[in-house]
Amino acid sequence: MITTKSLRFFAADCLADAWLIEDPSQRDVVVNIARSWAKTAEAIDMRGRGARGEALPDLRNKLN
Repeated sequence: MITTKSLRFFAADCLADAWLIEDPSQRDVVVNIARSWAKTAEAIDMRGRGARGEALPDLRNKLN
């Protein structure tokens, strides 16, 4: 299962890999991918919280 924690791990992994890339344009691509993973995790976190910041109930229960 993909979680926001795993998305952030993917972002960190991309940034670590970016340090190894010599070509600036290729490095920029990898950094942008890392940003996308991080932004996706943030967007999921923002949508998953109510007005007072509490986590919404498990959606699986609503689907059953």
